[in-house]
Amino acid sequence: MPKKKYDVVVGVSVNPELELVVEDTPGPKKVLSSMGCCLSGSSGNTAMAIEKLGGQPHLLGLVGANSQEGFADKLLCDAVKQSRVPFTPIRVLSQTSHAVIPVVGGVNGEVWGRKGDVVHPKVPKALQILTGPDIGIGPKTFVVTTGLRMVEEVFAKALLVQAQVGYRVLNARDTLCPRREFKQFLPLVDLLVLNQLEFNETGMELSEIHRRGPRIVVVTHDKDGGMFSFNHTRFCFTPVSFPGGPFETGAGDWFLGALISELIRLKVSVSTINAEQFLGVINFAARVAGKKITIPGGGNGPSRHQLR
Repeated sequence: MPKKKYDVVVGVSVNPELELVVEDTPGPKKVLSSMGCCLSGSSGNTAMAIEKLGGQPHLLGLVGANSQEGFADKLLCDAVKQSRVPFTPIRVLSQTSHAVIPVVGGVNGEVWGRKGDVVHPKVPKALQILTGPDIGIGPKTFVVTTGLRMVEEVFAKALLVQAQVGYRVLNARDTLCPRREFKQFLPLVDLLVLNQLEFNETGMELSEIHRRGPRIVVVTHDKDGGMFSFNHTRFCFTPVSFPGGPFETGAGDWFLGALISELIRLKVSVSTINAEQFLGVINFAARVAGKKITIPGGGNGPSRHQLR
């Protein structure tokens, strides 16, 4: 029986996200209104967005190697079940990463979290999983890598090298962008999506990034919208706002997930899409991100129906 091929494979930064909704009452003691848990992390948020917007993602995530009975592991297991997103755990960390978001008075507070470190003897076996047939990378499968702490880079490269030209996507965090390893990723990338801080940290002009590989570079800038460079031609886009919020955690991930879901819907790759089509894709992603900030929790976001 042939193995399933997915629209998109996303990895490798995942964690359960515990959301605590707190009443904004005077005094040191606060009232906990509700508590919920969802699948999150930059890759988890992106995969959730793709699934909610009509795509079929396969999520890969680095998790704890030595125990599956810890609090974070149980939260992650429950979050995966609720998400309906096919998930493959890569058991290579000292502990499963996790995060807590307090929502006080209708506004997200600072994210509290802890990340596991790589257990190096586990790496060879973990890489075998990433290159195996069950991952589901077909000739028209987008491969999206996000986050990319130093411990995640080898796993992200293992995924990108399996994708076809036109289907390779990178969203790198600001701690990777100034390092030489970031430049080593670029020949493996067709679409690069960064926020303004991450782009500034690269220290490169758009022309240099294009020369190194990516055909399209997208740079988001929160409430100012952003811009994208399409084969060295630059375009700007404006933000889309909805009443409510703001719950900014995860908005960038949902922007990325919406972008990928729209490429899937249009049945185009980064190599075949034209600039006018891509502007439509970007405008849809901006609309999703605008709606996302009215919804609490990094892994929670709008459906296409809610955008109407």
